[in-house]
Amino acid sequence: MSIPRVIIVIASSLDGRIAFPGGGESHLGSEEDKKILNQNLSMVDATIFGLGTLIAHQSTYLIKNLNGNDEVTISKKQPISIVASNSKKFNSNWKYFRQPIRRWLISSSKVDNSSNNDFEKQLFFEDSWSKTLISLKKQGINDLALLGGAKLINSFIQEDLITDIKITIIPQIIGGKYTWIPPEKTNEIFNLKRLWEIKSVKNLMNNEIHIHYKKI
Repeated sequence: MSIPRVIIVIASSLDGRIAFPGGGESHLGSEEDKKILNQNLSMVDATIFGLGTLIAHQSTYLIKNLNGNDEVTISKKQPISIVASNSKKFNSNWKYFRQPIRRWLISSSKVDNSSNNDFEKQLFFEDSWSKTLISLKKQGINDLALLGGAKLINSFIQEDLITDIKITIIPQIIGGKYTWIPPEKTNEIFNLKRLWEIKSVKNLMNNEIHIHYKKI
């Protein structure tokens, strides 16, 4: 059984940081990068991120209709937003739960679809992401954007499930602990020996570069 195409979509500093040292919601990319993000997310069926990312932002990015006269409206078509979390301690006051999106939850604990009305659907994590992605494929998810955080990205990479990386490089050196792949004490990722080819490179404002890599 095939699995969805999994695309990492991130903005990173030169030293691989995706947030400032103080943590919280990150705004690394320029307005032009936000337009690229808008385009990338409009092409997927669903997005997925972990609880830490949700806590930091308390919302998700909404696809916008960008008209030529600078008028911006929220698109009626939004990808399904999937949260991967074993914790059920969500704050219903977060903006995320008021946004006009479909929300799914993936958890490794048995779920009760009547226990949390904030999510339209709750799915069981089936021992590995490869098995769980098969379930998502059966639910009609063909293209999945992986938005973070680092632990979730790491889990997908260790199973060699990433098909594309769409990364905007921000010309800053930030420092701190918030890298997009966490430090590993083992060499599991290195041993994958995965190669990537460049599909496209775009020069953005403020000397940013957006690169689309595809798995070979």
